[in-house]
Amino acid sequence: MNDEKGFVEVARVDDLPAEKAMAVRVANRSVALFNHNGKIYATDNQCPHMGYPLIRGRTRNGVLQCDWHGWSYAMDGGGCFTGGCDDLDTFPVRVRDGAICIKIAGATSKRQDSHYLLLKEALLSRDNWILSKAIAIMLAQGVSERETLDSLVEHLSKHIASDHGADGAFLVNQLLNGIAISQRLDKDDRLIPLMIAAKAASGRVGDRVPPQPLPQPVDWETLADWVRMFSRDRIWEGIEKCLISARESGDNDERIIPLLYECVLEPTFLGFSHNVLHISDLAELIDSFGWERSEQLLCNLGAKVVGRNRGTAQGTLREGIEHLQKIEPLLDELADEPAGRLKEFNEDRLTKGLSSGEIEPTFEAVSRALRDGAHVSQVLDSMIMLSGDRMARTPASFSPGWFNISHEMQMAGSARRTLQHASYRSAVMATYFAAWHFYQNRWLNIQPRQLSEVAKESQSPHSNAAEACSEIVELIESIQLPEVTRAVNKYIRADLDPTILLSELALSILKHDSGTELLGTLRTVYDEFERCRTHPARNQLLIGLTRFATDVRRRNDNDLATRTAKRFARRETSEDMF
Repeated sequence: MNDEKGFVEVARVDDLPAEKAMAVRVANRSVALFNHNGKIYATDNQCPHMGYPLIRGRTRNGVLQCDWHGWSYAMDGGGCFTGGCDDLDTFPVRVRDGAICIKIAGATSKRQDSHYLLLKEALLSRDNWILSKAIAIMLAQGVSERETLDSLVEHLSKHIASDHGADGAFLVNQLLNGIAISQRLDKDDRLIPLMIAAKAASGRVGDRVPPQPLPQPVDWETLADWVRMFSRDRIWEGIEKCLISARESGDNDERIIPLLYECVLEPTFLGFSHNVLHISDLAELIDSFGWERSEQLLCNLGAKVVGRNRGTAQGTLREGIEHLQKIEPLLDELADEPAGRLKEFNEDRLTKGLSSGEIEPTFEAVSRALRDGAHVSQVLDSMIMLSGDRMARTPASFSPGWFNISHEMQMAGSARRTLQHASYRSAVMATYFAAWHFYQNRWLNIQPRQLSEVAKESQSPHSNAAEACSEIVELIESIQLPEVTRAVNKYIRADLDPTILLSELALSILKHDSGTELLGTLRTVYDEFERCRTHPARNQLLIGLTRFATDVRRRNDNDLATRTAKRFARRETSEDMF
């Protein structure tokens, strides 16, 4: 029964003995009623912490304590004593003629105005549950996804500036990968990648005096020379000061990212080739969030990456640096971007060189392709497809090296982004940095094959994509590596839509704890599967990703160690296993 003031009868006093509780359903929500200390209270039955039913809780002196994790709330007003902002919704109660009436209509949620505070608490706590809850509540309450992401970038900027060195670049990479993958999925499936992105942004935020720009006048040419000098001298504070000063003039925004690429593509950075990926991430951050939102992060982290301590190169790394120093004249020759892609590109010769296991043939294979007129994007296509094929054919029984091959793939992808944000010359140099990873992974000993002749077996019948995807996901989750490889091949031969399978793979990967580790590989496969749609080895990306996702679920390092030890005792080499 409703009255003129919006109160609704929900129970009788006789139904609720003293110091007891009961739940009623009102306006599609569960409401908890309490008869405590001679007074009737009405609160949301869902604990704001993790949703446990509060009617199972304990009441004392006007305080309600959840029986699961012990979070406590004032029964009048709903104030939370335990969490920072998880107040409990309470509702007005009237008792009339033995009837308990409550007012739900028009009640404003205690959490309505605290979602930003909850997200802030989540980012400081680094707790997956609080992060997921904060983002889910914000999206459910109509806060735009963009506004939520802006908050993540703002927090990450402060966190890295006060608490991280150049290693903070990996957090930016994870943030951007999580965002990029979430945008590929349906709205209802985005929470996990957004939570992973938020986890990357989370952490302690300390005090830091904001660096001030240099006194004017100081021109761009002088600042750029100083950045190069400080990069060679490994003095990141000086670089940050120069970048802030360059931003202060307002005319240098388009010059900053190319300058950072120029610095990290010096041969001496070969041992830190991931810096190319990190500068590409900073460029993407600017494109996605703008300078105003990204300035602190770019100036601080960009300086730390470009000015990082690189130590003294020794062994094969020193040889690699020396080879790169020798190709400087070639880089000058290739500074002008070709008008188009080479029609008759000798991809097999390139991939054979990349798989040679020797420094000089590895770099020479790239040089030969570029001298012949191949566009750098063609070389990168081949590198990515070669990585996918290597991942698809890697034996999983002996230190498979999934992450090493993933780095090959991601480095080639970052070299492609260099082409978008910097000069063609820089993109060429980034391609050599990517090639270095193939040489580093020579221990994998995967025999090369011609990508143009990736086997195309006869058509294989299958009922539909949904059933086939369900079978593949089940094999992944039950860790059946040989079977899942055959199932993906069967899917491909049935000529079913590969993008459907990729989305299902993404969901399967993300919901598992190892999903964060595969995030970069997943994002690269998403990007390159679309970009290289005409390449004959394109489907190897799907097969490789599936095998990677299946095998890392084993978490069986102890078993691998003991099996490796037994092979060692039998005097077997890794080559015997391959």
